[in-house]
Amino acid sequence: MPSQTLITGGTGFVGKALIAAIDRYQTDVSVIGRRPNNALSSRVRYVQHDVLKPFTISPTFDAIVHAATSASAVLNANAPRQMLEVIINGTSNALAFAASHRKSTDFLLISSGAVYGEMPSGVESFEESCLFAPTVLDARNAYAEGKRIAELLVTIENSTGGCRGLIGRLFAFSGPSLPRDRHFAIGNFVRDAIVKQRITVRSDGSAVRSYLDEKDMAEWLLAILNRGEPGFPYHVGSERPISIRDLAFLVARSYEAIVGAGCEVEILGQRSPLDGVSRYVPSTKKTRERLGVEETVSLEESIDSMIRDAIATEASAH
Repeated sequence: MPSQTLITGGTGFVGKALIAAIDRYQTDVSVIGRRPNNALSSRVRYVQHDVLKPFTISPTFDAIVHAATSASAVLNANAPRQMLEVIINGTSNALAFAASHRKSTDFLLISSGAVYGEMPSGVESFEESCLFAPTVLDARNAYAEGKRIAELLVTIENSTGGCRGLIGRLFAFSGPSLPRDRHFAIGNFVRDAIVKQRITVRSDGSAVRSYLDEKDMAEWLLAILNRGEPGFPYHVGSERPISIRDLAFLVARSYEAIVGAGCEVEILGQRSPLDGVSRYVPSTKKTRERLGVEETVSLEESIDSMIRDAIATEASAH
């Protein structure tokens, strides 16, 4: 591990998981956020700053993890230009800060599998060598195109010696830290089970995703930081596909086994502008070979941990 690490967006889902993983290493971590949360870890130094503004802190870091961009489906749908500008400007400021260091700094961009756009018919998973891309003729691709530009900015800065640029393309995740009140289906299903004992699937449930537990996600990101090489887009995600419909029933069964009470599943079959692509599954073969990482937490185990955490949270709130 680098001795001095900076995480932008450290109070979000990715940041929280990284902090939990880094906690066991003897390394100093600073976290940038607009609303620092000192309760996350006593070993972390929190700096209140908006990455959309130039950095004013001292350039003393060996590594920077740029995770400040929110994967907000609502912002992407309602204000695509703002989403695009947030990604590009935030990445530009973080890279400028990296370049201000006297020696080359490791810079890990938290990118997304969204850079591939829609999965073509007949393709089962995105390989690291895929050259697929979203269409620029759809404003809903602002997030995806923003991530593509961010990756290009990192590549340019790496080529000019401004930093040692690393890219991690993230897919879908599970785990207790995942928000249960946004567009993440698995988080919403857990919330529904705990609060209503009825899981509502707004769509027809045919979309396919795969879920990597947050603990594995954090370990894979640290592996990229420690052993990764510039010029390769590392995939961070699970290869196990599951339909949203089957996911809902899996959460329901887990809830029933833990609580001992029934949980219904309701399929509404509706469509929404917030709907994502129909299939979103990575191949991680090359990533696993290069980094020596594996999935260690099953989806069932991850869902169980989410439900137990949600029950504890709900109990403490009353």
